Amino acid sequence: MLVRRPLSEGEVALRLARKGYTEADVLPALARLRELRLLDDASLCRQLVRTYQEARRYGPAKIAWTLARRRFPRDLVEDALREGSSPVAVAETAAAALGKRFRGGIPPGREGAAKAYRFLAGRGFPPDACRAAIGRRLAENSEGDG
Repeated sequence: MLVRRPLSEGEVALRLARKGYTEADVLPALARLRELRLLDDASLCRQLVRTYQEARRYGPAKIAWTLARRRFPRDLVEDALREGSSPVAVAETAAAALGKRFRGGIPPGREGAAKAYRFLAGRGFPPDACRAAIGRRLAENSEGDG
C-alpha cells in the first residue's frame, strides 16, 4: 500500500477500513507504521506543500483543499502552509503560474485580465496575489512592447 506513493494516516486508515478491518485493528497498525517511520504526516504534509507550490503552481486554498482530500488533519495543513508559504512566495508562484498559462501574454482588455484572474483564483490564489501577478505580467508585456 505504501510502495507506490506515501500516504497520510487518514488515507491508510480509510484503505484498511475499506478492506474490512475494524478500528480496533487499524489503530495499532497505524501506531506500528508510525513507529517504523513509514508514516509521518507532518513531514509528508510539508513536502506536499512544497511540491504543490513549486511543481504544480497551486495557491494556498487549492493546496489546503488537496491535502484535506488526502485526509491530513486541518491543523497540520494550516501549520505546513504557514511554514511553507510567505506572501512573497505566494505572489511569485502566482506570477509563475500566470506566465506558464499565458506564455504569449495576457489577452488585451478587461476580458483578458478577467480571464487571468479566474485562472489564478481557480488555482487557489488569494485576490491580492491574483491582482499583483496580473499587474506584474501586464507591466512586463507593456515594457516588451515599448
